[in-house]
Amino acid sequence: MLTISPVIPAPFVTYEEYSRATGLSVGTIKDYVSKGKIFVKKKANNKDKPFINMVAMHELAARETAELLG
Repeated sequence: MLTISPVIPAPFVTYEEYSRATGLSVGTIKDYVSKGKIFVKKKANNKDKPFINMVAMHELAARETAELLG
């Protein structure tokens, strides 16, 4: 069985960093966050800057891949 170990540059990234990495616009990212398609770190304060949880996103991708490959 093949094992893939992706390198996650940072556990949390800003919307702008995620936009550069994925090619999605910041507007699309905000839309996906509101729909629950992209996971964000829980904010301690409503004024805190939102950060995308890259570890959770990679875990989701790994689970979806495992389902596809059986």
